[in-house]
Amino acid sequence: MKKNILGALVILFVTVALFLMMDDISKSKNPEPQINKVEVKDPDAQQDLATTDSEEES
Repeated sequence: MKKNILGALVILFVTVALFLMMDDISKSKNPEPQINKVEVKDPDAQQDLATTDSEEES
């Protein structure tokens, strides 16, 4: 009897999870397109991201 109750609980939780996923998927459709703004910088104006400290031999 204990296995039957555990099985029923597992089926219940899986069913609830599936319904929640279906609800989330159906509400996530956005009819308005999202506009992403991209900013392009001049590569010469950017600072170096990494420098190396090495001694030059003369």
